[in-house]
Amino acid sequence: MTLPTIVSFWHGPMSWLERISIASFVRHGHQVEVYSYEPIPDLPTEAVQRDAAEILPRSKLVFYKGKGTPGVFSDYFRMSLLRHARGVYADLDMYCVRPIAPASDYLMAYERPGSVNGAVLLIPPEAPLLADLLAIFEQSRRPLLEPHLPPIRRLEVAARRLVGDPVRPEHMQYGATGPMALTYYVRHHGLGHLVLPSASFYPIPYEGIPGLLQPGSSIDPAIRPETMAVHIWRSQLTNRGRAGIAPPPADSALAELCAREGVS
Repeated sequence: MTLPTIVSFWHGPMSWLERISIASFVRHGHQVEVYSYEPIPDLPTEAVQRDAAEILPRSKLVFYKGKGTPGVFSDYFRMSLLRHARGVYADLDMYCVRPIAPASDYLMAYERPGSVNGAVLLIPPEAPLLADLLAIFEQSRRPLLEPHLPPIRRLEVAARRLVGDPVRPEHMQYGATGPMALTYYVRHHGLGHLVLPSASFYPIPYEGIPGLLQPGSSIDPAIRPETMAVHIWRSQLTNRGRAGIAPPPADSALAELCAREGVS
């Protein structure tokens, strides 16, 4: 069985978390390609570095409200990778526990009831779903009322646009171009039946990630037969991705994963 290539985007130095993510995918038989605008000094030798300019020009790189994290841009980049059919997109805070072999042209899962997360994502290049997600970034005249935003935020953006503020994606609510948009447009296109259960990629909820730093903790009890990877939300280990990430405490679940993957 030929496994799909895992593709991702990275900007800046890598921590132990990204390195164990890459190592786990490689260990389970995946080729990993990391797209970046600059050399990544700590990129594991098992991964292939690709020029992000193959997908989007560097001039498109933006940071969330100008405060250091390219999280919103990574939403745009992952959709663009899928448009080019480069592979299965995975964030580099996913820890692979089984080979990922999609059963269809779509691969996504609920992170919790009613919310689809795109930390692991596959959408056909020609899919209307992908076109709508890309339009958030590329459509020059967006609707006054952005349909994927929560009601209050929708009205807030509309009011700002009425007075001349374009409110670009990087200035919307955090997550607006990620789970909010993906969830809305999956429903809009009637694709809910293709969304996998949360145990597939999100067996540990967002709120449970800090517990993986506690002595004696382990991810193993959370893994189910259908679990392919575990999302270890980096934003729960940092200030929404804006800061460095400390080494995991000894005897914690995350220290155990570093040991499993041979990452110091």
